[in-house]
Amino acid sequence: MSLELRVSHGIPAPPAAVWDVLVDWIGQRRWIPVTTVRVVGERTSGLGVRCDALSGWWLGRFPAGLLDRFIVTAWRPPTAAEPGLLEVLHLGPYFTGPGAFELVPAAHGTEVRCTEIVDVVGGRVVTRLAGLLTPVMRAGFLSSLRALGRLSCADR
Repeated sequence: MSLELRVSHGIPAPPAAVWDVLVDWIGQRRWIPVTTVRVVGERTSGLGVRCDALSGWWLGRFPAGLLDRFIVTAWRPPTAAEPGLLEVLHLGPYFTGPGAFELVPAAHGTEVRCTEIVDVVGGRVVTRLAGLLTPVMRAGFLSSLRALGRLSCADR
């Protein structure tokens, strides 16, 4: 079963400023609580970047928490002509599927639209539990987007 999360938030900063904070992989810990991101390949920007994002703590090389391995599948920094687009493919181990951030110019600055469509691994019970937690996950995404906005405005 797939779960779909869609969240959007207005940020009073230009799309380029939001993009710079969004794609700072190591810096994502500043706006996603209790999460660290490690780039695991040679690429650090653009298509093909591979990362391990851990909501939890690293105990040396071992993750304690929810590990999300992903690869960047679309990379389009915002321009005057086009909105920014960052797409990833979540590779597991706990969930798989596509995720996207779209940075759309707006009168107030930038409308950030986040979409996650994930398949939860672990069977019917885990999928049901994830479905019940969807409102909590949505609230967490919105809280993170607000923090992204604060950083995007502060970093200008």
